Amino acid sequence: MKKKLYALSGVFLIVLVLAGLRAGLRATKAIDLTDVQQAVDPAATSMHGALSLRDMTEGATMIVMGTCLETRSQWVGRSLVTLATVSVEETLKGGAAVGTAVTVELPGGIDANRRFKVAMTYAGAPQISRDEKVLLFLTGPDDGANSYSVMGLSQGKYSVGKDTAGQPVVTRDMTMAPMQKGAGMIRGNPHVVPLSEFKELVNSYLHR
Repeated sequence: MKKKLYALSGVFLIVLVLAGLRAGLRATKAIDLTDVQQAVDPAATSMHGALSLRDMTEGATMIVMGTCLETRSQWVGRSLVTLATVSVEETLKGGAAVGTAVTVELPGGIDANRRFKVAMTYAGAPQISRDEKVLLFLTGPDDGANSYSVMGLSQGKYSVGKDTAGQPVVTRDMTMAPMQKGAGMIRGNPHVVPLSEFKELVNSYLHR
């Protein structure tokens, strides 16, 4: 009797494994990562603490608004990063002149120049798409580098768009990014703020 139970248990486990593999394949196709080997960098487990707008304004090296012209991935050591080129349309802090381009380094990327594509992701990392208009809180560049980093990962990246009335707004969705607060973890909140009010608040922190 026990042998039969063990045999049935083994069959049940095999069925579960096969079901899991099929579900995994369906999920891979759903996010269009067919033939991509997914890797998660060990640094992805370290979350940033929650930052206020004042913290970011005072701590940022540069605050700019502009449009992403292009993105490309490259290896830095054993880690993949994405380099976003952003054309500056307005500078709230720092020395970037309007019309110049700044390079922003984002953790993670996709190497498509291999037989099997390799993707690397980081928890809470910001993403910038080509032609996307963004408002960025940037730090750096570090010694020997010519690219900036987004302050506090996704916390320092806002998308710029328009509301239903056609008025410019900045938006940031942090609901999928776990943030460290004290000894515990919290989920960030989505933000939608009129662009004019947002800029006024940032300027008020800059001139205190």
